[in-house]
Amino acid sequence: MIGKCLTGLNCFYLAVMNELSPPASGFSSSMDQLRLRVKAIQPESTGTKTIFLERMDGRELVYKAGQFLTILFSFHHRQLRRSYSLSTAPGIDPVPAITVKRVQNGEISRYMLDHLRVGDELTCLPPAGRFTLDSHSAVSPPLLFIAAGSGIVPIFSLLKAALNSSSEVPLILISQQHDEAASPFRAQLGRMQETYSSRFQWIDLLSIRDGRLNNWRLEELLIAVLPELPVLPNVYLCGPSSFMRMAQFTLRLMGFPGESIKKENFTVEFVPSAPIDIDPSPKLITVHAGGKVWQFEAVWPQTILQAGLAHRVHLPYSCRGGRCSTCVAKCLRGTVSMTINEVLTENDLREGLVLPCVGYAETDVQLTYET
Repeated sequence: MIGKCLTGLNCFYLAVMNELSPPASGFSSSMDQLRLRVKAIQPESTGTKTIFLERMDGRELVYKAGQFLTILFSFHHRQLRRSYSLSTAPGIDPVPAITVKRVQNGEISRYMLDHLRVGDELTCLPPAGRFTLDSHSAVSPPLLFIAAGSGIVPIFSLLKAALNSSSEVPLILISQQHDEAASPFRAQLGRMQETYSSRFQWIDLLSIRDGRLNNWRLEELLIAVLPELPVLPNVYLCGPSSFMRMAQFTLRLMGFPGESIKKENFTVEFVPSAPIDIDPSPKLITVHAGGKVWQFEAVWPQTILQAGLAHRVHLPYSCRGGRCSTCVAKCLRGTVSMTINEVLTENDLREGLVLPCVGYAETDVQLTYET
């Protein structure tokens, strides 16, 4: 999706930013990073562990259900960033935690699962992500959660928050795992279904038993449960890319509006090349954050993020592919063209949110990041 911004609303942190005066100067941004200590590690399922974390400064980790942490690693003189969903929910779970699944040949997941120990310290960006419950709706519709594989992690967080909220809306979870041993939170989900049986329905699918969920099977399941709901539910979708494409295609064919479907992407399949219709002359980027102002130039084919990093202005980022929303900013003035957008809704775009990691300045641009 290509989006352009003229004005708007921002909803995230300038997580790692260096002051710039003049544009090429830089300085430490450690105060914008979090230092966390591993408090406990709990096996969750085959190849999956939950890692409980606490801030080293003793303060509370402020986050929303469904968000993630981007952890900064330094390996072989290079920095790597990996984002892990929080499986806990604030106000419900006393200690925040991420749940990590082993990735075949995964350099970081292997370290996290095999070598991380209680007491170890991690550096991360503040909690991020827009895969959260809608708290602005005057009327709360039912909620439909569809998850596969490790996509159950943020869904589990959202479910706990929704079930413990004051709203009594119906909740439906359709989850796909390979087998029981590979199913994170299986016992907890079972208890939740018993405790909230009047409004929570869990459709538990195991590939080894039920086969893989496909279009016709998903449609069949939805036809069976939707008549029980007063209105179409809002949908939260997370899993492998092919799974989410299948589910989103099915939902849209069944009449679900695009605005009612939220999805969380774990992988970046490709990053589009720079658009060829952008004026190649230098554009002045002005960034407002925390009462300070930074300026630098962006020159095609640089994205705004690339230009900022090149000038040692460390704008927040994680995926660098328009899929995670860590970099989201508000455009105060000017025009930004995005080559892809997998997270911002049409309403977000109308309000002026942009993704600098895939955003190109068509004019001089003013951005703001608000905590």
